[in-house]
Amino acid sequence: MLVALKDADDEMAHFRRLESGLLNVGLVNTAQYFVPHLLTRFREQHAGVELRLHVGSNREDLVTLLQHGEVDLAIMGRPPKEMAMSAEPFAAHPHVFVAPPGHPILVIDRPAVSALAGWPLIVRELASGTRALMDRFFQEHRMQPRIAMEMPNNETIKQAVMAGMGLGFLSLHTLALELRAGLIEIVRLESAPVVRTWNIVRMQSRVLSPAAEALRYFILEHGEAYLAEHDRQWFSHVADESVPARSVRPKIPG
Repeated sequence: MLVALKDADDEMAHFRRLESGLLNVGLVNTAQYFVPHLLTRFREQHAGVELRLHVGSNREDLVTLLQHGEVDLAIMGRPPKEMAMSAEPFAAHPHVFVAPPGHPILVIDRPAVSALAGWPLIVRELASGTRALMDRFFQEHRMQPRIAMEMPNNETIKQAVMAGMGLGFLSLHTLALELRAGLIEIVRLESAPVVRTWNIVRMQSRVLSPAAEALRYFILEHGEAYLAEHDRQWFSHVADESVPARSVRPKIPG
């Protein structure tokens, strides 16, 4: 009943073209490192919109929030294909293998994937989109990784890597502070970064309020440029060339 009432309120706001009210935004754990910066810029243009963030511990949690109408829009890397959801890509999402400073693998120039075989990996849990991407990467290279530990969030993995417990596989967008401080280094693997896309997702059965439409448009318009600058900054420190520029932004109606 609460979802039906909210849908009705969004319909009325749509007719009145009111860009105000409460907007619930869901995001996977990994997106929390950049989404608040984008939302701050959005609020500068839409001061009447009150934003509330809901961070899912993994992809499955976020899908549940969407299904129950607890969030209007969600930002995730791997939208569900089995449900009636609209997913629009807005930016590239590179993932990298990382090691503590001084690790022996860092002295190898552009190591092959097989160079990872002898080292323990600290990885996300099975329900995570990051884990699904890593598993697919190793399947494509016909290699069985040596998984030492599974961790439920990115911060724990980073701490374990910095402590020398193993290598990690993480989104580049989670690593800015550690790279700046020299606490973690990117392994310059010949087959990396592993790139997928960020998507803004909503339920097809629900009409977006004007405020939600404004945020959707803003992210599709500005998200790519913001993250591309972030990626160039960090890959310029570890490779001869930055992440290949490639637009994933669709045409935005209106």
